[in-house]
Amino acid sequence: MAPSRVMPLLPASDLTDHDNMLMICAMPHLAQNTSLEPLFRFAATLGIGADDICDAIGLDLRAATVRGLIPATAMIDAVEWVATTSQTPNFGLLMAERVEPRIIGLPALIAEQSRSIADYYDVIAAHLGQHSTGYTFMLDQDGPGGVGRLRVLSRGLYEPRHFVEAVLAIQLRVFPQFLGPAWRPTKVLLAHAQLGRAGDYARAFGAQVVFEAGYNAIVFSADDLRWRAARQGNGVRHHLEHVAAATQRDLSSRVVTAIRTLLPTREATIEAVAAAMSINPRTLQRRLQRSGTSFSQLLAETRIELARDLLGREGISATETASRLGFAEPSVLSRFLRKRIGISPRRFRQNWR
Repeated sequence: MAPSRVMPLLPASDLTDHDNMLMICAMPHLAQNTSLEPLFRFAATLGIGADDICDAIGLDLRAATVRGLIPATAMIDAVEWVATTSQTPNFGLLMAERVEPRIIGLPALIAEQSRSIADYYDVIAAHLGQHSTGYTFMLDQDGPGGVGRLRVLSRGLYEPRHFVEAVLAIQLRVFPQFLGPAWRPTKVLLAHAQLGRAGDYARAFGAQVVFEAGYNAIVFSADDLRWRAARQGNGVRHHLEHVAAATQRDLSSRVVTAIRTLLPTREATIEAVAAAMSINPRTLQRRLQRSGTSFSQLLAETRIELARDLLGREGISATETASRLGFAEPSVLSRFLRKRIGISPRRFRQNWR
């Protein structure tokens, strides 16, 4: 089935050509870490602590618990690692049952005030990047009904099977808000083989589940796609527009946040940061120039600020500092500091202490 409505990760105005789109989709993606909180709570009931999870996936516990951005792969790997470690075959479905849908952020809030399935996917395409660029939704309406596909763009240590089941199960819990409490999907398609018991899937999805279908999706009937009157006002949409405007005004801060997240991976390039923010690299550079700065300037300033913090602490070596700042070895850090501020890491450490 050829898709007739495909929701890209990037705004249409920022797409230049097919090759550029492929390059950006291959870059690292970021996600808000708010979804880790319910995962940590559920994992605790299985005897698995948040520190154990973070150690296993290589995520700093502070980054996981202080609200902010983390690599999207960390979010997915955390779910998969807990499922594997706890040996819980229906982990994603069980977690979805215990999660308040609003905790997933924009997808749930948008559903509360959508007027139709198509309306929901349109708004999701425009605003999901504020929540995560690690996955995306698209709506295919070529058949008599519709197919809402979930595409995971971030690939980490684990195949995102439990993560996919959790996302789709949570998504299905928000659609009845505008389709009616008795609504059920026509069927659910999963790219992977069956993980849990048949009863687990029946309870979570309330419809036939087709495994190893080639992709992950929810299938809607023609009636599901019918336009409906909004049940509430447009408060969420106004909020989203406000957030989008504020996000544009605070562009430099968003870039710095992305740089801080990507530095330890040595992938804090303008291409990677732009992909994490769902912006074309050239567009990002132009917007930064209009605000009186540049990516290279923000990268250097962020590194200097982090160097001041790390070198001022006891027990953190120059080697570790260089690694956290995205440098291959201490000599590169030394050359950077001498060029930017005229002193060596050792002198820098002494000054700030």
